Order: sequence, then structure tokens, then C-alpha cells
Amino acid sequence: MKKITKRKMQLHEHPWLSLLAVVITIVVANILASNLVFAIGLSPYSSDGQFAHGITYQILTIFLFVPFVLRLPKGKRTYRQYLDDIGLTRVQPFIQLVLLGLSCYIILALSQAAASFAYRISEGLPLTWNFVRQVFDLSGDLPPGSPSLLVSFPSIFEEALFRGIVLTVFLGKVSERKAVIFSALGFGLMHLLNLAGGRELVWVLGQVVWAFILGLFYGYIFVRTRSLLPAMIIHYLGNVFIGSLTGYMQSRASIEMQALYGIVFSLGIVPTTLMILWTRLFVSRWLHLPRRDQNG
Repeated sequence: MKKITKRKMQLHEHPWLSLLAVVITIVVANILASNLVFAIGLSPYSSDGQFAHGITYQILTIFLFVPFVLRLPKGKRTYRQYLDDIGLTRVQPFIQLVLLGLSCYIILALSQAAASFAYRISEGLPLTWNFVRQVFDLSGDLPPGSPSLLVSFPSIFEEALFRGIVLTVFLGKVSERKAVIFSALGFGLMHLLNLAGGRELVWVLGQVVWAFILGLFYGYIFVRTRSLLPAMIIHYLGNVFIGSLTGYMQSRASIEMQALYGIVFSLGIVPTTLMILWTRLFVSRWLHLPRRDQNG
């Protein structure tokens, strides 16, 4: 009688288990990064400490634990294949991808400014030219007065995690639409971890909702371009300058109102809808992908 050999479970064939494994890995990598920052004498509250922590846990997760321990998103692969699988090496056509990212960011920035405009109108105050200039004055988020350019940089690697890795795992098992929705759901729920940092429950729940909504766009643009470059540009610039663009609303509105405006304007429904529509037009008219990317 022929012996039946039991096939070893492949994590990448189970998308929801893969998502759970990635989240657990993020937590472990965060703990290791925190210990490292403490060991080298950096304050976790300083800009250098925040940057060191963010970049360390992302490197541990994306470039070490995921490819060598979890074997995601497509099982055992060479390192070059892994980087290609998650979209990090797919940067052609470079100029068009950069232009797509920058143009989408302009939409996001205008939506974030709209949050401040809408809140001022709700207060019964006029939209003067001086007020508009104040909202679009981004100097407060630039050196030497702000470390935002530095501390926001590690956030670009969230795209590698949730679009390059998690979304790619789901794409191997379900339709594109479901894969985008499921990966966006994981991206949103991951923000519940911010409760451990002492943030207000209402604020964190708002983060979960708007991260899910915005995650739909990030997933869409990754599926359409098979590159992380546009999403990384948008994610980074969106984090760098949101303090200036929404500062008026954040300084005057309650936590509940800030969460609501975030869901509608700053990071949620309005920018996601407009950026998806613009990306669809841009890709169909001006983006000519290499044949391998057109085939996924």
C-alpha cells in the first residue's frame, strides 16, 4: 500500500492566518525595536528615538521576519523574487508613477484643508484669504521647526506590509475586490494597537474607520500599478503635512468632531473617492506598465 505523505501547511495559502501572523510579527518587532532604542540611550519621545524605533521595527518585519520566518507572500522565494512580489522593485515607468503619487497627494492635501475650511464654516466664521493662506502654510511641518519629515519616513513601509505583503497574499486566493477590502480591513483594525499608547477610544475608533477607507484606495492603486511607489509617496506626504493642513480644526474641535472630520474629509470618504477616480483616469490614459505588471 502506497504511503500517503502529509503535506506541510503553507502559511501563504491561508490569508487570514497570514494577516494574523503579520500583526503578531509587528507587535514583536515593535517590542524588539523599543528595547534597542532604549539600549542605545535614545529617548522614545525624541525625534531621533521615534525615527530609530520606526525604521528598526519596519526593517525587522519587512526585510527579515516576513521573508525568512513567515515565508510570505508567496512561500519560499529568493530574496530578489520576494522584493518583486511585494512591489518594491517595480518602479517603472518611474516618472509616471511619481506623477501619479504626487497628483493623488494634492487631492489628499486639498481634502485635508477642506476639513479646516468646513469646521471654520460650522463655527459661523468667514473664509478669509488670510485664513486660507494660514491653512496652506506648510512651514510648520518643515525643518528646523519640525521633525515631521524625519519621523514620518518609516510610515512609508506600512505600504510594503499591508499592500505589498498582506494584499498580495489575499490576491492569491480571492478576487481583487475582496482582496482590497480584506487587506484594508486588516490595515484599519491594526490601528486598535494605538490604544496601548493611551490614545482616546473615540480617536482610535476614528483611526480604524478612516484607515480602512483610505486602505481601500491604497489597495486599489497597488492593484492598478503593481508598484508601491505611488502609495508610499502619498502615505509619506500625507503624514508629513497633515498637522498644518488640519491644525485649525484639531486645535478647536472636540475629539469626537476630529474623528468625524477625519472619516469624512482628512483621510476618509472624500479623498478616497476622488483619488480612486483620478487613479482610474490616470492609469487608463497615461500609465503604460511593463508587460509583466499588466499581467500581475
